[in-house]
Order: sequence, then structure tokens, then C-alpha cells
Amino acid sequence: MRIDEIGKDEGKAGKIGNIDVAVYNGEDGTIVLDATCTHMGCIVSFNSADKTWDCPCHGSRFKADGTVFAGPAVAPLNRIAFRIESSEIIFD
Repeated sequence: MRIDEIGKDEGKAGKIGNIDVAVYNGEDGTIVLDATCTHMGCIVSFNSADKTWDCPCHGSRFKADGTVFAGPAVAPLNRIAFRIESSEIIFD
């Protein structure tokens, strides 16, 4: 996944290798999260209207930084360490 594919203040879910990721390109920098909902393991998608990661299975919602916005999930999305090389997101 390339960071230049994601607009400012936008998010995109996808795969890097075999890992489902949720990437947010915010005003304060880029955040890479594990896209697996911490409630029951479904994959979240970005809600551009509310700037949240939403789970389609049971309705959990997470802020752009992965913190819980609305349950039933109680744990945040897990952050993934990364670096950017030539616009590519690379895991550390």
C-alpha cells in the first residue's frame, strides 16, 4: 500500500503482505493499525464522513487513531510499527 494513495485526513483499509491494515493519513502524520476489530475479529473499514473505523459485523467504531469510539469492542485497534520508503508503507 502506498501512502500517496491516501488523501490527507483520510483512511484506507487493505492488505500489506498477508496482514489486514487500516491506514490513516492525518494532519499530524500517518497511523497504521491492525484492521481486525478487537471485538470478534471482523475487518474494519473507514467511514470518511465521521473519520472513524467501523466494524460491519457488530457495530464497533474506532476513532482514526484506533481508540474505541463505540462498542461493543472495549480494546483499541492495535498499532503497527512502520516506516515509509518511496511512498511505500514498510513494517519495522
